[in-house]
Amino acid sequence: MIKDRGTIKWTAMMLPEHVQKIKQWKREAYAENPRNLSEWELEDLQQTINQAFKQHKTVTITTWQEAKYVQWTGRITALDESQQLVLETLTAVIRVPFHSIHAARLDDESYD
Repeated sequence: MIKDRGTIKWTAMMLPEHVQKIKQWKREAYAENPRNLSEWELEDLQQTINQAFKQHKTVTITTWQEAKYVQWTGRITALDESQQLVLETLTAVIRVPFHSIHAARLDDESYD
């Protein structure tokens, strides 16, 4: 409570537990559900990844991580036998599990 020129102003009183619960509620409320891919989409996805790997093209991959879609752009340097691909981005090398991939797009496709 702050007294300013005789009027009483109330400030928000939030306990850290309240803030944590509100953040958790927001995450759950705005969480997306993963979309199921059709057989055609899976086949197109596989062809795009194979083409990007064989021709060393830059690809943008959309993955499903922690209840949201995340995009990664880079070049595929390896396709692991452990159901992962190795993607080299500008800043890091990441391993992307195949089951989390929902879309792939060649970035320099229009230049062919």
